[in-house]
Amino acid sequence: MTDLAQLRNEFLLDRDVVFLNHGSFGACPRAVFERYQEWQRELERRPIEFLARRLEGLLAAARAVLGAYVSTDPDDLVFVPNATTGVNIAARGLDLQPGDEVLSTNLEYGALDLAWDHVCRHTRARYVRMPVTVPVGSDEQIVEEIWTGVT
Repeated sequence: MTDLAQLRNEFLLDRDVVFLNHGSFGACPRAVFERYQEWQRELERRPIEFLARRLEGLLAAARAVLGAYVSTDPDDLVFVPNATTGVNIAARGLDLQPGDEVLSTNLEYGALDLAWDHVCRHTRARYVRMPVTVPVGSDEQIVEEIWTGVT
């Protein structure tokens, strides 16, 4: 899709607002929002049927599709409400030891910086944030800038 007007029509955003923060929350494409509303209506029509009898199978089917897409066992996947929750689960599950290092960039999302800082402080690991020059000139530039933080 190269037509900006067509792309803009994919979202329900107010035409008078220039929305630049897709990374934190909203806005999802119309088709995703419409499907989301279908799921909501189904839940509201038969909540016990949906939550107690169907949800586990629906989530398993979704994990199977995602697992095939990312070439992994669906049983190794879990859905989380957002990236912050996912990183917190992963970070707290690591067996970090004093002297270990976690390498990130200065472009890390603020809540994730806080999570890594907290985990590293409590495990006495070191949280290293490498600067990445923006705009990025090449893939090699990013790799080189980050790689200089590896010890």
